[in-house]
Amino acid sequence: MVGALGATVAAGLLVAPAFSATGLNWKETAKDGNVPVMSFGVTSLTIGETGWTARVSFGNLSKNTIRVGDQFGVAFFQDAKTTDPARAAAFALALGFSPARPVSLKPGVTWTGVIRGAGQLSANRPSLYARIVFGPLAGVAGQTSAIYWITDHSMPLAPAGTGAVTPTGPSITA
Repeated sequence: MVGALGATVAAGLLVAPAFSATGLNWKETAKDGNVPVMSFGVTSLTIGETGWTARVSFGNLSKNTIRVGDQFGVAFFQDAKTTDPARAAAFALALGFSPARPVSLKPGVTWTGVIRGAGQLSANRPSLYARIVFGPLAGVAGQTSAIYWITDHSMPLAPAGTGAVTPTGPSITA
């Protein structure tokens, strides 16, 4: 869990050609000691020429109601092990949630849906690793302030070619 999102937030991101992974089956659990308090899942992540989408879920396994913020997105890292948001090469904010993102999650409830954003990755970028960011989440058992969950799993993105790409949306340089 991350206490503050230190990565630069941009309006969007993107890549040509598209990167797509379905059937990811990423399942992760936040714990308070040994007690599971939240679950997180990612079943697909697609990064295309004009936007990105991810099918995600998050569930409240605790006895507390959790407040859900609106800074979900995709963080890009230059290696597969880094998860510190301050070391992210780029961050693409989710601009849409379908169905609508809940503002709170009662005990035992899970939200499943699609998050999406827009933009374009730099044409000269190195290999990157994409991770989904959930949050901020306040009221999580064992935490005194709002947290962000950054997936332990990541999706590798091959380096871009060196040719010029005309941006079609906000640009993120990695």
